[in-house]
Amino acid sequence: MADKIAIITDSCADVPNEMQEKYNIFVLPMIINCEDGEYRDGVDITVQEVYNKIKTEVPKTSSPKGEDVLNTFEEVKAQGYNKAVMIMLSGGLSGTVGYMKMMADEQSEIEIEVYDSFEASIGAGAIAIQAAKYADEGMDFATLKSEIVKLIANTKVFFSIDTLELLVKGGRIGKAAGFIGTVLNIKPILSFDSGDGQIYAASKVRGNKAVQKELIKLVTNDADTSRRFNLMVADGGAPEQRDELETKLTEALPGCVDIFRSNIGGALSVHLGDRLLGAGIQYLD
Repeated sequence: MADKIAIITDSCADVPNEMQEKYNIFVLPMIINCEDGEYRDGVDITVQEVYNKIKTEVPKTSSPKGEDVLNTFEEVKAQGYNKAVMIMLSGGLSGTVGYMKMMADEQSEIEIEVYDSFEASIGAGAIAIQAAKYADEGMDFATLKSEIVKLIANTKVFFSIDTLELLVKGGRIGKAAGFIGTVLNIKPILSFDSGDGQIYAASKVRGNKAVQKELIKLVTNDADTSRRFNLMVADGGAPEQRDELETKLTEALPGCVDIFRSNIGGALSVHLGDRLLGAGIQYLD
């Protein structure tokens, strides 16, 4: 029987709705715990509602509910898939990937491979989307698994945030802790360590106007345009700045195979706040 492979990720991958629908990507909602109750990211609460809540409280986030995971497995089977890959939020930020490995091992009807993306937001999302494209093109399971390993190693995203305060409060500061206490109006630009998936400070700039230039510099510094590549841009409540960043990034790196655009969802916004910009590159060979 030919492989019919499902792609599963979590809501922290920020896969755009149109890509979810086009490639039938299954998205598990992360849980956002607020003073007034528990919400499923993107299902029971919007990102704007999260922005409003973080002004007055410090919500917590946790892995998708077991019920949602089991229901997704059942839906995957009902749609005729006999294999699946799960591409999850960086293990440096969350225990979700370990939990998903346990859940996958406890069922026996589908062959499931679980991956730590070592990324978040559109970094993880780009891996899931590209994997879905490969599966849609008819790639067999063994080949797809090896290609996902390459995608994880060859995907790099940088993102700017206004403040590290929320990361500190949420205990997700990782290797960027040394950045705390720097002078006013210095904007941190963060990324994920490819070894352990923890956040680290890749650079810093003074003022919002310098952010886009620095993001483009970081993406293009080691870019190899002789290789096939995708580009990524993302924002948290800053769509105009994201569009401008996309224009500048594609001018600096013309010839990309595809460009993935995303909005930062609620679960990540709990820790990152709004007015976020991100840019990245993903090599395909």
